[in-house]
Amino acid sequence: MRAFVEALKCELLRSPCNKYIVEHMIFPVLNEFLREGGKAPVFPDVLFSNVVIEVEPPGSNIDTGRAQLHSYMEALFRKIEGRAEVLGLVTNGAYAELWIYTRTGSAKVSDGDMPTVASQLLHVFCSSKIPVTTPGDLVRIFGV
Repeated sequence: MRAFVEALKCELLRSPCNKYIVEHMIFPVLNEFLREGGKAPVFPDVLFSNVVIEVEPPGSNIDTGRAQLHSYMEALFRKIEGRAEVLGLVTNGAYAELWIYTRTGSAKVSDGDMPTVASQLLHVFCSSKIPVTTPGDLVRIFGV
């Protein structure tokens, strides 16, 4: 899990995401996850803004992770009262699926090898307005 999070951090630095958002909103969540020893303070493995990531053991079937991902995405969508779409990624380290949850439900955006799908996730996330979904997001952005 640590390797996945560190790789995600490297990809974020190379992505078109606003570096301030990456360093002050996303990295703190990922670092908190690492400090917790892989036990996220919320149910999904990784959650930042409107992105939910579920990581399954290397090489395993991702069916269980996909079901969990859909549940977490739906719960986040309800929590933010549908004000933003929710993006989701489920992976076993080699294979990944990218999902989006909107008012019409969830739909698979793409699937394939992890680097390609993760890159697509970051492109979608960084190319749109980044929603603030929790009070913690505001604290991380403004340091209040």
